[in-house]
Parts: sequence; C-alpha cells; structure tokens
Amino acid sequence: MTKVTIRNLTKIYGQAIKAVDSISLEIPSGEFVSLLGPSGCGKTTTLKMLAGFESVTSGSIAFDGDDVVAVPPEGRDIGMVFQNYALFPHMTVRGNLAFGLEMRKVPKAEMQRRIDATLDLVQLGPYADRYPRQLSGGQQQRVAIGRALVIEPRILLLDEPLANLDAKLREEMRVFIRDLQRRVGITTVYVTHDQAEAMTMSDRVVVMFGGKIAQQAPPSDIYDYPVSREVAGFVGQVNFIDGFVASVDGDLACIETPFGPAEVPAKTRGRGSAVTLALRPEAIDIVPDTAGHGIPATVVSSYFSGAILDYTLAMADGTKVDVKTIARTRFEPGAQVRLSVDAHRFWPIEAA
Repeated sequence: MTKVTIRNLTKIYGQAIKAVDSISLEIPSGEFVSLLGPSGCGKTTTLKMLAGFESVTSGSIAFDGDDVVAVPPEGRDIGMVFQNYALFPHMTVRGNLAFGLEMRKVPKAEMQRRIDATLDLVQLGPYADRYPRQLSGGQQQRVAIGRALVIEPRILLLDEPLANLDAKLREEMRVFIRDLQRRVGITTVYVTHDQAEAMTMSDRVVVMFGGKIAQQAPPSDIYDYPVSREVAGFVGQVNFIDGFVASVDGDLACIETPFGPAEVPAKTRGRGSAVTLALRPEAIDIVPDTAGHGIPATVVSSYFSGAILDYTLAMADGTKVDVKTIARTRFEPGAQVRLSVDAHRFWPIEAA
C-alpha cells in the first residue's frame, strides 16, 4: 500500500487555461478517494497527472515520499481502469490478464499464480477462456479491473469506469469495486461526476470546481456539512433557506427561518446578520393538514419514484421547498399539508 502526496499541483494549457489550479491532497495508504465534480472541473486531468499521462506545469506528486513527476507512466507502478475498458478483443480473459505480466517479463509459474488468483478475485474463473465480445458489460469491466490489479500495482486509478453501464449494473459494480478494494487494501483514486458513486464507495470525497478543491471530507460530512452553496447544490438535492441571526449563545446561533428557529454553529456572524441555510429535502416531515401541528403549506407538485415521493411545497410566505419522503400517503397537487423540521438539521452556507 502506498501513500500519495500532492502539493500545489497545477496544469496550465496554452498561456492561461488552468485546468488544475494549485491543489494539494494527501491520500493515506489503502484509502479510497473519489474526485467528484462536473465536466471541466479538473478531476480527470488530475488523475492523468497521477498516472503520468499528462505533464505537470508545477507542483509535486509523491508516492511514499518519492517524487514521481519526472517518472514515466511505466515506471510509476500503477493500475489504470478506463471508461471504455480498453480490452484486447482478440485475446481471451486470461490473455488480457496475462498481457501486463508478459510485458514485465514475469516468470511463467508466477504469472499463472497471479492470473488464477485474480480470476478468483474478480469472479471470472468460469469465463477465463472467453473473448470480450462474449461477456456482458459488467464482466468486461471486471476484466479491466483484474488486468489493472494482476500486475500488483502500488496504486489503482479509475477514470469514470461505470459510465457506460446501465443503472442496475452500475449499482452492482459500485458494491463490487468497493468490496474488492477493501479486500485488496490498495490505495485507490476514483474519478466520477456521479455523486451516488462517490458517496457510496469512498472513504473520502474530494469535490472540485474550476480546477480547485472546494471541499474534501468523508461522504457523510460532504452531504451534511457542505462548505459552500456550490458544494451543497452539487451533492444531492438541497433547499436554500434565508434567515437572520436572532441570538448567539456561545458556539450556537439561533436563526429565525420560515420554519421557525434553527440552531447552527455561530461562526463569526453577529445578531441580526443575514444567513443562508442548507436544508436537505428528507429532513422535512410532511403530514396531513388535519394533524393540526406544523407549518401550513400547499402541495405544488408530487412525483412517485418507487419507494420515494418527491414533493414541491409552497409555504404561506411564498417560500418553496422540496421534500423527499417514504411513499406511504400521497398528497396530490393542491392539497393542504403541514410540515416540520428538526431545528438541528439546518446548516449555514453563507451570508445572504
């Protein structure tokens, strides 16, 4: 297992286009880190610089303390999985796994041992003699992962490997890759624009915008405690609620909102300051108007998506909020309902 250290890493194209803008990141041995962000945020360029496929304008990349910026890809001892799999169509599964070992002149007995172990690891033993065209998309992806692991690399890099799979298969492969990484214990960097992939698979998520790191934290912290409106809006649905500081008591501030008082970390805001709070849709409870408690609201729209109902509600002051709830009782558009929120489910984003 290998520790990766990135310091002030920058990539400039031409004279002025900063694809990656002085990012720093430390990845402990065995950690699964996802680089998450929209197209053009710099995540894939960062991965390519880690792999050695893209030159570095400035900054450093170190594996276990050794700078590898000047080391070519073949000397970095990495395993790489691409979005398009890049399997050799004229080779069997076994042949695809053997290719990297043959290039490294691994002795035949050791090669056979590694191939057999990898076939077992990626659950492809019965398919060893099949060609890629005879495999499903998920099986082809497992071959690509096996080919990256069979060389026993120091680091595993994956560039949007599930993008070409259907929704059901993507879900299965998320579980497969995460379980596999835990068994092997290899340091892993995973690039994706899919928040579900990043949140379900990672030890840590690095959110990027405009070539910079906006936030890096465990998935639950990214979701519950986003540092900015941009991060909150990119990772999951969110309601932005405007309020003002009613009082401050030590580390807590009481914020007046359309939902009533909310308690959030005080930070540096003083009494009377305008604040924008983040509130996730699932943090809002919705009950029939006859319940007699909670804040009155009107259902604007409702959408059924299996176990979940998605609502848009309008409050008396015109504030609109999105709500996610388990599909038990469905309220149709125009229905009068009441809603409530735990005062601790709000999170301060920025001054209004």
